[in-house]
Amino acid sequence: MPGQGDRSPANLYTEGPAFFSFVSRVGWRHRRRASDKGVAEVIGAVILVAITVVLLVLIFLLRIPYPTSPPSISFAAVNNAKYPAWGDPTDCYPNLPHNWEYYLSNGTGNKTDEDRYNTYMDAWEDDCENGDTGYYNEMNATGLIITGTSQAIPLSAIEFEFICTNTTPKAETTLLVQGQLSTMEWVPGGSQNLSSNAPTLGTCASYDPRGSGANSVYYNRLGFFDPLNAHLTTLSPGMTLVLYVHTKDSIFEAPNPLYGSSYWGQPDTDDYHGVPLWCYTVPGSCTIELIDTDWSSPVVILSEPVYLL
Repeated sequence: MPGQGDRSPANLYTEGPAFFSFVSRVGWRHRRRASDKGVAEVIGAVILVAITVVLLVLIFLLRIPYPTSPPSISFAAVNNAKYPAWGDPTDCYPNLPHNWEYYLSNGTGNKTDEDRYNTYMDAWEDDCENGDTGYYNEMNATGLIITGTSQAIPLSAIEFEFICTNTTPKAETTLLVQGQLSTMEWVPGGSQNLSSNAPTLGTCASYDPRGSGANSVYYNRLGFFDPLNAHLTTLSPGMTLVLYVHTKDSIFEAPNPLYGSSYWGQPDTDDYHGVPLWCYTVPGSCTIELIDTDWSSPVVILSEPVYLL
């Protein structure tokens, strides 16, 4: 018989069970290692996907905002417009069935004239001095009508400036009006109550209009902003910046108890209205600006020389 150390095929066959047991164990360990490797690859892929998702979320949340373009607007200028003389009760007639001469023409002191006079003055107090229902003289005006905006611009963020520049007798720049545009709103025919933050008149270079008449300290002697309706909060097409163009003989004084009868029906010389006339004739003397203050550095969205209007 072959020796114990003989590894001939016969002996291998004879020792078959042990040999195949050895081969089976080796094969099992090989398959287990392959299986472990597959699981590890799957887990690695899942972790990689998770890390990628987390990084994308972080990039989205912490993304650096790119600067947007500053806003811009377009507008059209309309000359020879007519607007009521808002804010001046001495340019207002009450709503009565007859013209003012019917109530005040005779001045004889008889009872009929006195009753008519009292009727007129009572109506004037109600409609003009203390109310908004009277008829106001219409003045010439220039309208700057907004026709478009590049993006939404809150009215509360817009500042209005009327800049006056003088070269003689000395060089100086002043602001006739400076204030928030939303505090200068008036819809013609609506309430004439001024905003509590309404801007007042300053000076236009060396010209000071502030002491020239009743209520002349308010911006509405220069003009106003028509927002179409009080519910709009962003600058929109159709909104209009109105600037009065007023010479002293362009409208007539309405009968009122604030001034004697010698002033009634006469050229309105008692107070200031409108853009100083030299702004239309002297290049560079007056400029209108609208400024968007909603930016870290305010952006001028409109700068228009009055001379060009």
